[in-house]
Amino acid sequence: MQITTFSLLRPFLAISITLLTAGSGLAAESEKKPLKIVFMMGQSNMVGYSRPGTAWYLTQPAYMPPAEVGEKTSKYFNWDHYWSGVRYAYGDSEEYGAKGEALLEERSALRSLWRQRYYNNFGRNAEEDNWNYKVWGKPPHDLERFKGMDMRNFMKIFLHEKAVEAGLYKRMEAYIESPENKFHPRDGIAEIANRDAEIAEDLERVRELFLKETKPEDFDALAEALEDFEKVTASNRVAYAELVKEKINLPIAERTRITAIGEVSDGEANGILSLGYAKWADACGPEYPFGISFEQMVDGPVLIVKCAVGGTSLQGPWRPTSLGDTETPIEKAAREADGGKKNVKVGPLWTEAINHIKTVLADPGKFHPDYDPKAGVELAGLVWFQGWNDLGNDAYGEQFVHFIKDFRKEVNAPELPVIAGLMGHGAWKQNTFSTEPNQGMLYAAQHPELKGTVDLVNTLPFMPIEISLTWAVEDVFGKESKEGEKARSIRERAVCKDGTHYFGSAKFIYLTGDAMARKLVNLMKGGEPSIHKEAQEILDDK
Repeated sequence: MQITTFSLLRPFLAISITLLTAGSGLAAESEKKPLKIVFMMGQSNMVGYSRPGTAWYLTQPAYMPPAEVGEKTSKYFNWDHYWSGVRYAYGDSEEYGAKGEALLEERSALRSLWRQRYYNNFGRNAEEDNWNYKVWGKPPHDLERFKGMDMRNFMKIFLHEKAVEAGLYKRMEAYIESPENKFHPRDGIAEIANRDAEIAEDLERVRELFLKETKPEDFDALAEALEDFEKVTASNRVAYAELVKEKINLPIAERTRITAIGEVSDGEANGILSLGYAKWADACGPEYPFGISFEQMVDGPVLIVKCAVGGTSLQGPWRPTSLGDTETPIEKAAREADGGKKNVKVGPLWTEAINHIKTVLADPGKFHPDYDPKAGVELAGLVWFQGWNDLGNDAYGEQFVHFIKDFRKEVNAPELPVIAGLMGHGAWKQNTFSTEPNQGMLYAAQHPELKGTVDLVNTLPFMPIEISLTWAVEDVFGKESKEGEKARSIRERAVCKDGTHYFGSAKFIYLTGDAMARKLVNLMKGGEPSIHKEAQEILDDK
């Protein structure tokens, strides 16, 4: 019998293979990565309203409104693009800015008066409603031209006419057309033409990450498929996400899971990260694009802990522990100036979020099956997106510093990286730090105790402000005109919510979430926050 060399070596090879296999197992065991945990908190825009169909707009060039929209006033003031010019006009003198503020305050006071008329009715009896009678004259109910008309309709016309009589709109127009104004509405139209070019790299990355090889017509196939899909709820969220992935390539996470509480489609939701952990089970907030992007840049399993509720403020429901019985210096000065009594307490949403976070940290394996106790956890960072309900809150910066320091103390991570998303509603560059929340976030990022560990995402360039101009296009050219129909068709495909919520725009949300992920990874690696340079450039240009 002939014995081959391989036959003689077989036992030794078997032993060697066994040892190598065992060694590989030991190596694999030792290479397990800690579970990276990211906390995401905020109000309605963190809650999320973005439906995947609006991602169609990411396959299109930005809509370019006709130049006439920057010149044309509507018959009555309705905050279209031209009238909004009062908000973003600016000049070199403080007097010019103060004049604009006064006009806006007058407009706000009139609106408050008008809302009272809408909801409390306009008194028909001059004796019972003497003040109204003296201010407004004969009640519109008794005017012949309004007979048989719905109250809301005739009241709006009547009150607009009163504002015209007061000369408010003429004064607003004069302010916009003043030689002092450095940002006329027509400048806004011109700026839109360059917006996508300025964020070209961001757009390319997001399109590749979320819509790889997706064609515009694929969205028609998605819409057709969804016609036969039952209502999306927590029970069929996964099937819905898989269908969307099949039709337009929106990915589902591989190593990232999420636990979400607050204003989420089913109260508390846990599972693999996909669409659906938002206000509606067929929508998303920044958590979805953040997680998909973040997963591509880090090793090991990831857990997102999301706590978000709409209509909540930092000074109220999110008020942190250290401000439970203490006022910030700005708060105290404002209260004493008004002669009020101190009335502060820990916010209920802060308490709810911290309790859930501690539950997660006590048993991470309950929320992520790939958690390995030997590898442990790595608290990767906090992502904050909030501010609408703190407009007018001059103490926001002080409060946010307390919030960050208290949060780090609660999770025992004194250097925890923090990323905050600026409010992007203003959309124009010179408005970046015009609101109290945005000013406050910059204050916190520059605070001596926090500087270097807090970065901000400037979301203003991502806001599809041109979508808000589609209504103005209809006003200027007419709804049935070619331009009006084009504007409306763009809006209908790119929007699923109001402008307060960035139109529910996937373009905005995906760009924002991706930017948040990249900025957090930069801080995790010891990089410098980029907002300081960005802010200086913006403030220097203004």
